[in-house]
Amino acid sequence: MFSSSIRGGVLLVAALASGTVVSAQTTERPPAPSQQASEPSLTLREGLDRARAHRPQTRLAGAGTARARGAARLTALIPNPQLNVQGDQRTPTHQLVVAQPLQWLPRRAADRRTGRALIDRATADSVQLLADLGREVRMAFFGSLAARERLVLSHEQALLADSLVRLADRRVSAGEISALERDQIAQEALRARLLAARAQETARTADVELARAVAWDSSGTPGARGALDEALDVVTDAAVNIRAEGAASVSTATMPLVQARVADSVAAASRLRALQWQQLPLPSLTLGTEWGSSTDTRLGSAASLPRTGIVGVSVSVPLWNQGREAVAEARGAATEASARAAEAHLLADAQRRAAEIRVAERAVRARLARDSMLVDARRVRAGAMRLYEAGRTGLLPVIDALRIERDVGQLLVQELLDFQAARADLAALLGVWP
Repeated sequence: MFSSSIRGGVLLVAALASGTVVSAQTTERPPAPSQQASEPSLTLREGLDRARAHRPQTRLAGAGTARARGAARLTALIPNPQLNVQGDQRTPTHQLVVAQPLQWLPRRAADRRTGRALIDRATADSVQLLADLGREVRMAFFGSLAARERLVLSHEQALLADSLVRLADRRVSAGEISALERDQIAQEALRARLLAARAQETARTADVELARAVAWDSSGTPGARGALDEALDVVTDAAVNIRAEGAASVSTATMPLVQARVADSVAAASRLRALQWQQLPLPSLTLGTEWGSSTDTRLGSAASLPRTGIVGVSVSVPLWNQGREAVAEARGAATEASARAAEAHLLADAQRRAAEIRVAERAVRARLARDSMLVDARRVRAGAMRLYEAGRTGLLPVIDALRIERDVGQLLVQELLDFQAARADLAALLGVWP
């Protein structure tokens, strides 16, 4: 709903009382026709908590981070040694040899940095995923509020048009106006009822979208319970609601978009460093033992051979492939990732500044529509209806006043919804869970 000033003192509902069109006293706005007291409802905080607890999308965030941690452990694994056992039947001897590759030693630090960068990237993606989920819930929540507010406005317009039809019937009976003028008013009343029916459909479908956004699994369809102008009076040109959204810092470097690109750059640079270290011709260390027996052909007897140790190395000979191609490819990937990270800083800074401007400017427009335009439109409409009842004006000014009030009311709802959308976009851009 709108602010308390709109709900209390500004709402003017024309009604026929003892044959006179009067303005209603300051009363609370009646509930939307689609929202009964028995229907379930949610506050924004309840919806956000429920979405975080029940939406499958939250499991994706945790799964992505767990997968990255597993990949990081893989990059830091030490290769297993190779075991080789041989036997010779002609001379009953046996060999047991263990070979341990050592090429992982110089690149181990770079591989570990790559693993940490993978975790940082997955963490940034998870933060952004949750922030996008928060934006989705907020838009569904305020979309439901806006749809119900439009329904209330349409319902009020239909009541006003019906009261005008009854007034026209009396004036036709008194011979003050023609039946044609009364029929024109009746057509306007039918149009108002049609718009109210359309608003009813929109409100019900908006509640269904809210139920999906919060993973509602109980009976009934929940409605939003809150204020469409939430935080409107907090936002100013000097203090856009970054901290109001819960962000601890406004630094561009902390935004998930930047953190993800920086992590990609670190990972690419670490892979390049690992490939450069891999070009060192480090051998594989071989350790083993040999034992068996030997037959003396002169004596025809077998003699045991002493157990001997085996120590050796094996080196890969870079005859056909020196690894320069892989290094060149990795160097290009690292350069590209570094450029993307620098570009992400520029893009994120521009996006943040633009989002701040949208929040501030939309707040100004929404306050203008709420505090001035709607008040004036209702005052003009009420005055036009009083003049029409007194016979001091024609039908056209009254219909124009009704339509202007309807348009201003719909404009106000849209401005408030746009303001909440700007807040949600800013929070998602900063990676803030509301």
